[in-house]
Amino acid sequence: MSTDGLSRVVQGIITGIGFVGAGSILKLSEERDIKGLTTAASVWMTAAIGVAVGFGSLGIALLSTLFTLITLALEGLYHSRREKTATTK
Repeated sequence: MSTDGLSRVVQGIITGIGFVGAGSILKLSEERDIKGLTTAASVWMTAAIGVAVGFGSLGIALLSTLFTLITLALEGLYHSRREKTATTK
């Protein structure tokens, strides 16, 4: 496949996953919370890792996977501690 064709495939993946991610984001009107941002970012990152694997860039895919897992774990710890301190006040 030519580089022009590959760029169109990647563009289609990015556009499609963008719509899926946007659909997972919710804004609750009664609360000032936005839910689903982490899910949307995780879905997009999974697609990006898949594209890297498809291009044969396994090193980049592995580093991206590790970076994503570490980031999600730290975000989870932060969120649980934040909720814990909010309930104790």
